[in-house]
Amino acid sequence: ARVAAITRTLSPEGLAFAFRRHREKPWTFPLFMNANYFDSLYAGVMSFVIDGGRAVLVAGGRGSGKTSLLNAMLLELMRKFRMITVEDTPELAVSLMRKLGYNIESLKSRSVITRIETELAPDEALRTALRLGDSSLIVGEVRSTESVALYEAMRTGALANTVAGTIHGDSPYGVFDRVVNDLNVPATSFKATDIIVVANPVKTADGLHSTRRVMSTTEVRKHWKNDPLEEGGFVDLMRYNVE
Repeated sequence: ARVAAITRTLSPEGLAFAFRRHREKPWTFPLFMNANYFDSLYAGVMSFVIDGGRAVLVAGGRGSGKTSLLNAMLLELMRKFRMITVEDTPELAVSLMRKLGYNIESLKSRSVITRIETELAPDEALRTALRLGDSSLIVGEVRSTESVALYEAMRTGALANTVAGTIHGDSPYGVFDRVVNDLNVPATSFKATDIIVVANPVKTADGLHSTRRVMSTTEVRKHWKNDPLEEGGFVDLMRYNVE
């Protein structure tokens, strides 16, 4: 579980906690299909994308299932490939994947919240991962200085292996805006992204409940120069029909 605690003086009434529980067993593509998070066609397409060693960003808001989907994608990699994960808050099911026979190494980087000085900064942790040799590279969440190092890995193809991570964003252009304008990655480097998956909650017809869905899967073409939205750089491969 992820635990957050606040105390005085931020919390005027004293100590308070927030708990976020995770599944004991990780989500898989079949489990997601049973929950209607996506369908079998999407599962086949994404399995093909992951097997092809593409660079994938999974975007969405809080609680949209980004990390769960990223974890399910890891299970689509063949066990013969080595994986390296870089997270500031460990959430991927690394220990369970190891028990299943996956060759996976977990790196813990410095949190942007706790800032423990003895831990490596996110960009240094990511560059260390690149020095460890031929591996698929998985970043738990792209949110700070590691983004530049991540795109260095994407541009070099990370030795033609899968590079994947999660990021906050509600659309492909929202991801572009965050990466380029908030995280200061050059627009030309953003072209190293191959696929953007957007997941978000969807309100039910009565408006009283919500359910999580993969909303779109978008390819990032490489011919644009300044703005991928205006220049046709985003091409939807699949889009969720709410009706």
